[in-house]
Amino acid sequence: MNRFRKPASAKPAVAYNLIVAARFRELRRLVPALRFKMSVMIVLGILTGLSEMVGITFLVSLVFLLGQQGTVSGSAVPWLPAFFGSIDLSLSKPVLIGILIGSILFRIFLGCANSLIASTVNHRISDRMRDRLYAKILTIPFQRFQDYERSDLINVIATESYAVSSAHASLVRLGINLGTIVIFGIGMLVMAWPIALLGLAFGFIHNFALGFFAGAYRRLGVSALAAVEALTQLSWTTLQTLKAVKSFGLETRHQQLFATLSREVGQTWRRSDRMGATTSLLSETLTFAVILTIILSSEFLPVDFKAALSATILLYRLQPHIKEFDSQILRLYEMEASLQNVLSLLSESDDIKQASQGEPITRLAEAIVFHNVSFAYERTNAPAVRGLSFSIRAGETTALTGPSGSGKTTILNMILDLNRPTQGTITVDGRDLATIDHSSWLQLLSVSGQDVELMEGTVLDNIRFRRDIPDEDIRWAADVACATEFIEDLPYGFDEWLGDEAIRLSGGQRQRIGLARALASRPQILILDEATSALDEETEMRVFSAIKQDAGRTLIVVSHRPGVARLMKNQIDLRPPAAISKLR
Repeated sequence: MNRFRKPASAKPAVAYNLIVAARFRELRRLVPALRFKMSVMIVLGILTGLSEMVGITFLVSLVFLLGQQGTVSGSAVPWLPAFFGSIDLSLSKPVLIGILIGSILFRIFLGCANSLIASTVNHRISDRMRDRLYAKILTIPFQRFQDYERSDLINVIATESYAVSSAHASLVRLGINLGTIVIFGIGMLVMAWPIALLGLAFGFIHNFALGFFAGAYRRLGVSALAAVEALTQLSWTTLQTLKAVKSFGLETRHQQLFATLSREVGQTWRRSDRMGATTSLLSETLTFAVILTIILSSEFLPVDFKAALSATILLYRLQPHIKEFDSQILRLYEMEASLQNVLSLLSESDDIKQASQGEPITRLAEAIVFHNVSFAYERTNAPAVRGLSFSIRAGETTALTGPSGSGKTTILNMILDLNRPTQGTITVDGRDLATIDHSSWLQLLSVSGQDVELMEGTVLDNIRFRRDIPDEDIRWAADVACATEFIEDLPYGFDEWLGDEAIRLSGGQRQRIGLARALASRPQILILDEATSALDEETEMRVFSAIKQDAGRTLIVVSHRPGVARLMKNQIDLRPPAAISKLR
């Protein structure tokens, strides 16, 4: 089930006017200290535009003076008299050429500096987003984690996290474009105000025309995201269940599904390309119309020819900035769905057990006691367990028995502090488990279950499981779990590389590696949840015999096999009292 919030619909005209402010507020939440970095990049970009305007102005003047001799009066440089009033500024040709070359080199330098800074900032934002998203997955409550599709989470971390840096880059470009438009507009007003008015009208028409595409870009972003999510989910589930796919002969069916989804993804990107081409054509057409209007009306405009030429060139150079300004806003629309997914995941509350600082615990001295404990999962009508009261004594072996659905795994999850009771309390040596430091409590525990979550790596990697455990402890754990006998038969022994989720191992082999993983840390409390269900009875008895040799360990076992339960000193029967009475 996809738990991400999709962007709410909004009227295109309203959203088009508010989209920049909305994206900036979102980025402020995602990237602290954003304003200073963005301001520096925008200032550099505007200075680049200013140097370009100076270069264009002096270039026009130079073109008119190439055949002249001597010095150049200020009137030859169209915009200088307007700025300096009656001052007659004289420039020699070498000085004019030097200013021109200097402005060009300055523009190149600023453009290069801005590109390097933008690249560094965007990569840092992407790195930070990936780290935050991964950390959030590790800190959200386990019950909330189960509501998400794994493929959706992978897609957010690997793909949609880049939307944050992309949105940041778009906002920076918007600031640069806006500043450059203002600078160029002032220059055009000084040089030739009628042309500047035509340019202003062009800008409003351009912005208004592209506003009609806002809703289409929003819908395109949502549909593209949905198509990519569906393709990712199919790929993920196929890799997870490839053995079942081949066993049921579903290769052709899966290939057809993949081809259909892949075409949908391709179609969304092709629609994006076509829409981009359409908006580009519209922008170019409007620019041509404005320049054509200037040419046709040049005889009637009260503007000096040299100033008109400079202003027209500026208007032509201004067109890409106006075009990019509106295009970046449309890009922000397209990225809205991805940004909302990132914000949705980051807005999840952290697990209070990990955030809280409880009292540390170093050992279980007396017992784990359930006091009238009930627990209900979200969106369920009946509680998984109700009114349970029992104790698990330290240093003893205890079996939890009962039919499927009686709450055995739920009880273990509460002992592991993955879930907390809906009602009642769990105490450890008389202290409420909720008040004990979560990390120190888990240091005492180790668990192995029926479904062993193995990873791609060597046998040694899977037993160590990214913990600092000496090789001798790992080999001891493999011996106790009766895993050494099959591991040594592998071509590379403990260094044998296992494929994704170790699908080359049998169910019994996987379980024995899971047992070795649980034992390798030499835990004080060992929890086994149907951890030997795939083993034959003889191997299972050997495993429990070896585990029970450590008399000081607290062992909690869930098993449907009566023989395993009889090996334990204590038994907690989770069948309803009525069912027990009926059996008697």
